[in-house]
Amino acid sequence: MLKDALKPLDCFVVRSPVFTARTLIKSDIKYTLLLFDDDPSCAELESYARTLPHRERTPVIIIKKWESYDRLLDAIRRQLSAARAS
Repeated sequence: MLKDALKPLDCFVVRSPVFTARTLIKSDIKYTLLLFDDDPSCAELESYARTLPHRERTPVIIIKKWESYDRLLDAIRRQLSAARAS
C-alpha cells in the first residue's frame, strides 16, 4: 500500500534484509529520506547510515506499527518537500 502511495511522489520502497539495506545505504544512490520499520534492526541501520558522510544528514522516518497510514504519508510528504526546497 505504501509503495503505491509513494509512486506519484517519485519515491520507491525497497523491503530487504539488513545486509541488503546496508549495501543500499552505503551506495551512492541519492536518497531524500530513509524509511525504516520499527524493529530491532532499525536502530542499527540508522546508526550505520550516520557513520557515512553522505548519509549524515539524510532524514530518517521510523514507521511504528501503531502509526496512522495518513499521518505517515503526511510526514513523508513534509520531509520530501523540505528536502527538495533546500
